[in-house]
Parts: sequence; structure tokens; C-alpha cells
Amino acid sequence: MGFSLWNIFKAGLLFTNSVLILHRKRFLGKHGLDDVNNMGCNPSERPFQVQAIGLLQAVQYLKLPVIAANILTIVFELLLGGG
Repeated sequence: MGFSLWNIFKAGLLFTNSVLILHRKRFLGKHGLDDVNNMGCNPSERPFQVQAIGLLQAVQYLKLPVIAANILTIVFELLLGGG
């Protein structure tokens, strides 16, 4: 596995898939990452946590493009024989 743009794309896609499968109420609620309003403190006191919550909420809008990218990646891997 070489260091190429295709492999970087696949790594980013895998990371996005892993973030998408996190359930907000069951998993993220335990760690206080489900909503900015449920942090229990002033959001300006924890800017990194607010950024993480914003990222997790923004990625939820990418479900359909990620599904399309997964399908294209699978087709390219099957046709070109990724190795």
C-alpha cells in the first residue's frame, strides 16, 4: 500500500464512516458530546469540546455523499483490483 491520493481518500472515507456510525444519544451522550447545551458549563470554557461537537453534528449532513463515495470506492476497488 503506497502513499497516494487514492489511499488518503480511502483513509478519510474510513474516518468519516467511523464518525457517522456514532449514535448521538447512546454513545456521545455518555461523554457529554451530544449537544453544546448539555455540556454543563459555559461553552467558552471548553473550546475544543465545542469544536468536536460541531464536527460530529456537521458530519451527520454528509450521510448521502458518504454512501455515494462508499459505492464508488467499492466499484473502483472491484474493477481496478486495489491492493
